Amino acid sequence: MRILHIDTGTGWRGGQQQVFWLMEALRARGCRQLLLAPAGSPLSRRIRKTGLSVAELTRPAMALANLRMVRKIREAFDLVHAHDSRSHSLAAIGAAGPHRPLVVARRVAFPVSALGRLKYGKADAYIAVSDFVRLRLLEARVPNHKIRVIFDGVVPPAAAAQARAEFRSRHGIDDRTILLGTLASLAPEKLLETELDLLRQLPPSVHFWMATASHEGTESTASTERTESTLREHARRQGVEDRFRIFRIREDAGPFLAALDIFIYLSKLEGLGSAILLAMAHGLPVLANRVGGIPEVVQHQETGLLASAVPSPELTQAARQLIDSTELRQRLGAAGREFVLSHATCDRMAAQTVALYEELLRHRTE
Repeated sequence: MRILHIDTGTGWRGGQQQVFWLMEALRARGCRQLLLAPAGSPLSRRIRKTGLSVAELTRPAMALANLRMVRKIREAFDLVHAHDSRSHSLAAIGAAGPHRPLVVARRVAFPVSALGRLKYGKADAYIAVSDFVRLRLLEARVPNHKIRVIFDGVVPPAAAAQARAEFRSRHGIDDRTILLGTLASLAPEKLLETELDLLRQLPPSVHFWMATASHEGTESTASTERTESTLREHARRQGVEDRFRIFRIREDAGPFLAALDIFIYLSKLEGLGSAILLAMAHGLPVLANRVGGIPEVVQHQETGLLASAVPSPELTQAARQLIDSTELRQRLGAAGREFVLSHATCDRMAAQTVALYEELLRHRTE
């Protein structure tokens, strides 16, 4: 099976991590693959390091040269998989010539715009990362039979006791300190200042650590530094600056996650939250808000705790419950890891994706 992947992201977020893991899993299944991605993007660099093939897109994504390249290259592949909105546009506009099935990944939870609906008849199948996203696609008049809900997949880590001790020791935190933490992209929809507001209401022994991806050539470094500076200033105004740290993670977030006691994820709207799945795979109890696709993986009182509104007394109470009870943290963390092992591994995600590819190619030959 020959798969052409397109991803126009210039940074490293959950979507790029999923493309990376999917391509590795498909290689193990014998698929021939090519990635079209922006020159110098973190994804293109990492894919090259694995030995998989990459062709570089120029900027802007919708440049005429890119459209011509898609039209030329796609004929050598059995199927095209577009992993973001601009990739969808590129593949749809560059669809001249013999038909190749087009699969579009839809990860975001916001509604499809009226203009965006024009291209939504140009795909053979859509992968929605949650049922919430599936409903958004139905609102855009995508036929239900074209939609498959496939959760993001993560690579479950091995036991991390040593990584926990080493990371904490390196950063001067003893094992008695409760660490509340998150993986964040610094995107506008993430409620990071709200998480700092929550920290102010928690005992002084509780600290909050935040990790964000750090890759050369990603989104504007100046913009990232301004956002981080704003968060540090907000922490100072709240009187929690000595309990708040920001880490830049270049590759593996495992040691950072291993050091935490509780994972917090607050967002205005979320398709699913692949960072939540990664935290659950590490056995962390999750504290999140009830938006978008999050409740499909964070089941209240089973794999984590949810609050309907943030900030709210309900959120603060839930945080205190987790802080005060080691047993509760362990129970929710173990259940969350079991959920990931059963429903959200990379192997499972890849197997479901391949099954969709095979179905589309089978119909093409009938």
